Amino acid sequence: MLQILGVVLLLAVCLMVCVRLRYPTILSDANFILTQLRRQHTLSRYAKMAIPFTIVDRFEEHAAQTPERAMLIFEDKTYSYDDINRRANRIARMAQRLGFKRGDKVALFVGNEPAFIWTLLGFCKLGVTCALLNVNLRSKSLLHCFEISGASTLVTSSGDGSSKHVDDIRPELKQRSVSVWTLDPGFPLPSEITDDDTNLPRGVRNGLNIRDAFAYIYTSGTTGLPKATRLTHFKLLAGGFMLDSFQMTCDDVMYITLPLYHISALFIGLSNVINNGATCVLRRKFSASKFWIDCRKHNVTMFMYIGELFRYLIAQPKTDKDRVNNVRLAIGNGLGADIWQEVCDRFDIDRIVELYGATEANFGLMNVDNTVGSVGRWSPLLQAICKIELIQYDYETSQPIRDEQGRCIPVAPGETGLLICPINRIFPLEGYVGSKALTETKLVRNVRRDGDVFFNTGDLFVRDANFNLFFKDRIGDTFRWKGENVATTEVAQTLNELPEILEASVYGVTVPGHYGKAGMTAIALKDGEVFNPRATYKHVTSSLPNYACPRFVRVSARLEHTATFKQKKTQLVQEGFNVQVVSDPVFVCDQNAQTYVRVDEQIYANILNGNIRL
Repeated sequence: MLQILGVVLLLAVCLMVCVRLRYPTILSDANFILTQLRRQHTLSRYAKMAIPFTIVDRFEEHAAQTPERAMLIFEDKTYSYDDINRRANRIARMAQRLGFKRGDKVALFVGNEPAFIWTLLGFCKLGVTCALLNVNLRSKSLLHCFEISGASTLVTSSGDGSSKHVDDIRPELKQRSVSVWTLDPGFPLPSEITDDDTNLPRGVRNGLNIRDAFAYIYTSGTTGLPKATRLTHFKLLAGGFMLDSFQMTCDDVMYITLPLYHISALFIGLSNVINNGATCVLRRKFSASKFWIDCRKHNVTMFMYIGELFRYLIAQPKTDKDRVNNVRLAIGNGLGADIWQEVCDRFDIDRIVELYGATEANFGLMNVDNTVGSVGRWSPLLQAICKIELIQYDYETSQPIRDEQGRCIPVAPGETGLLICPINRIFPLEGYVGSKALTETKLVRNVRRDGDVFFNTGDLFVRDANFNLFFKDRIGDTFRWKGENVATTEVAQTLNELPEILEASVYGVTVPGHYGKAGMTAIALKDGEVFNPRATYKHVTSSLPNYACPRFVRVSARLEHTATFKQKKTQLVQEGFNVQVVSDPVFVCDQNAQTYVRVDEQIYANILNGNIRL
């Protein structure tokens, strides 16, 4: 009997060794899945409560249990959990007195400042959905984003200057009977403000569903104007658990320089701070020269990044204090593999967690292993739960390639493929606000069998033999610059407003030393017209956010089209702004001179070596 037992144990050990050799990360993957299942159980329990438990309930718990703990540090002023909660309560009670109730919408046109946080939480206490408008929006884009939110009130701030951009559309808002609130930088004081700063009873949110929208987040797509997506209470709470995998506690200090109206800073940064009762150090805008000074001053242990942030940091002069910090984790997306190790070594960062996700997506990836350049590993165990696919893609038709049976064709490890994710009960897709047609454009049907539906990320990836995924590029007409998605249709429409332009084709081009792609446009002029560099610069900068303004302009005699009159961009992208191969005049944006200047051999060389900033 003992001999049989010994043989069984030996076989079991051999099996385990074989599995570990074939699948070395199986134990960590299993632990990751068990952690997610525990969180899912907690979220399911929150959802089943008579009035669902939300991020506001978590915040109020911390305000009651640790009222004096620092929740927010902004421009050297510290706000405790009790401070923020009392201000949020005053907003909530004022809004309630003005008739706001669960299910209503309000638009926030506010940048990174304390008022953003307590105003957002205040409305959430009533179950009101906040549409978070990008403060870089101007004129028609701003009005469009406000209108699709369904809100009748627009909240802006004099603290970040956004109120002056609201003035540009005030006549249109007045025609629509829109109420505009302007927040004071110190504290919001509309005429109806109340002195009552106690918590509202949870009953005011009676009828709230955890799948209701906490906020609308806007994203740029290939169709031009921004679109709104729903960030539900459930998804925000789930985001608040993400950093538990890295032992985040109430003692951590999170540094946020990214805009709170974007998904990353809100869904990952602020939600994890609130969920753990931690501290947030908030800055209006990223500053490379002040970054590590702030980190040392406020004992920062975690911060959020986009790829450009690290490139700006390593471009700063080296000092003997570069490694003097308490940062143990950096989390974000867009860190290039070419500078990954340099960042870790120079600034002594223990762990970098590269992410992948999209505002409207139904899933995301997270690099938990410190694998250089990877956005995460999707192992066989995870595939058993959610079978994502990398499929072949036709760049000419902008459609997945299908086999004789009409099924999508997977790519092999090492090959580039389009990433798609199944839509089901566990991974639902919220879709765009108010537009089923726009949501339909993000779907791929009948991928593996009749009736299945997948979300099209619009992004190309490569998977290695160890199931690590590496981001390669974006497809379609959207490209990424300065941490923002740029919709080429919107930029082209803006350029076409100039009377001398017959047609504009907009695309992204690679610039050495820069993450993402810089905007470039090829324009064809009407007969007898000439290109006006200064007038073009003035028009685009007054109509578009800075990140969307074309950095290069190519003046062509005509633009090439397909048989179906689609613009041909492949050759334009390949030639870029290289004056050695482009015979057309090429101009580069000069923000100091406020015009476009002709690119010659010397300017071209200066762009390549980084002497000219874009």
